[in-house]
Amino acid sequence: MTSKLLCAAFVLAALPLSITFSLQPDQQKVLLVSFDGFRWDYLYRVPTPHFHHVMKHGVRVKQVTNIFITKTYPNHYTLVTGLFAENHGVVANDMFDPMLNKSFSLDNMNIYDSEFWEEATPIWITNQRAGHASGAAMWPGTDVKIHESFPAHYMPYNASVSFEERVAKIIEWFTSKEPINLGLLYWEDPDDMGHHLGPDSPLMGPVISDIDNKLGYLMQMLKKANLWDTLNLIITSDHGMTQCSEERVIELDQYLDRDLYLLIDGSPVAAILPKEGKFDEVYEALAHAHPNLTVYKKEEIPERWHYKYNNRVQPIIAVADEGWYILQNKSEGLMLGNHGYDNALAEMHPIFLAHGPAFRKNFTKEAMSSTDLYPLLCHLLSIPAMPHNGSLRRVQDLLSSTTPRRMAHTQSPPPHRGHGKPGEREQESNAYFIGVTLGSIIVIVFFIIFFKHLILSQIPALPSMQGEIAQPLLQA
Repeated sequence: MTSKLLCAAFVLAALPLSITFSLQPDQQKVLLVSFDGFRWDYLYRVPTPHFHHVMKHGVRVKQVTNIFITKTYPNHYTLVTGLFAENHGVVANDMFDPMLNKSFSLDNMNIYDSEFWEEATPIWITNQRAGHASGAAMWPGTDVKIHESFPAHYMPYNASVSFEERVAKIIEWFTSKEPINLGLLYWEDPDDMGHHLGPDSPLMGPVISDIDNKLGYLMQMLKKANLWDTLNLIITSDHGMTQCSEERVIELDQYLDRDLYLLIDGSPVAAILPKEGKFDEVYEALAHAHPNLTVYKKEEIPERWHYKYNNRVQPIIAVADEGWYILQNKSEGLMLGNHGYDNALAEMHPIFLAHGPAFRKNFTKEAMSSTDLYPLLCHLLSIPAMPHNGSLRRVQDLLSSTTPRRMAHTQSPPPHRGHGKPGEREQESNAYFIGVTLGSIIVIVFFIIFFKHLILSQIPALPSMQGEIAQPLLQA
């Protein structure tokens, strides 16, 4: 009897350990890839066998609604923070902050001022604060010192670095002695060629095919490094592209003297800073200037854009209709393709595909928001999310049934100078701690019973009346 009880006690002692391992979330590896300006329907413009292989063996979302404005830097920062532009502070590719009295411009490459990035905390920092390592190959913002931190591995931005070199670095970081668990990979096309040719040009076909071949190369290298079956690959983009033409140009010089304002950001959302005392004059001159131009005072910006509550949004914004171009004068020249328009427009929408052990196979989802990617990434990496505007619940069905689940709790994102919008924060489940606690209590109780029986077994037999009292306890 004693040996049986001892065996039972050891089994029970192992219970909390088994609970611990069963409740710990799996350690996932994630590679996030962005092909800048890859519009959702490019997948069907020409044969794209590698993209379709990912769809067949992974997941796809038909409609991904990105954020306003639909430009590169705002949307790439949303993908890694889960915040709308008004909340993460990168409101355009070209900005002016009146509180800092500083400018930010993608064209001038004065983008390394940390203060423009620190209204949010990107996922590569959160991941490292959780004790992991992040690696980034040219992803916007990863070569900026944000909150006194860089990714553990990163490549300073250089557009001349080939896709193959970027992939090689990512593979190296994932397979090193101290490997990363989060990689971010960025490629400039098809955005660059989409601007130059226009998305409707038949010459875009070979550009799209080239992107598909680059994806094929990435897949090949992941397989060669034995990462393909263990890594979760997410392929997305920041925005789409629409066709423009010289016949659809709005010239601000026809309606407004340049001495009255500063043009902070250009087409298709003109961010206008009137000179002191000139606000009313500038607004009245533009309000009804052109039938394909809608002009908003900052406080009138539609709430659905989540774009008004930040000091970097200028007092007046003028938004062109799809396909229309805003210039001060036609002599400035225009691009045949452009983006930045209303994020409700289908031609502004990007792609979302994913493949890996965490995702379902051959599954298509109708819609998601780009803000939802961030909580999904945090879930996969098993790290606590910062406050955000996304929702893990909206993308939970992309995950396989074996992927660990975590409960989501509502919390507001960081306020921006007195303003804030509802958001959601993912937090670790308490199941692990509850399981360990309950298991420990059970083991303690059974050890007490065991030792009591052990002591009783060593006591000489008592009179029959006492034996009758003891017997039920022994049977228990």
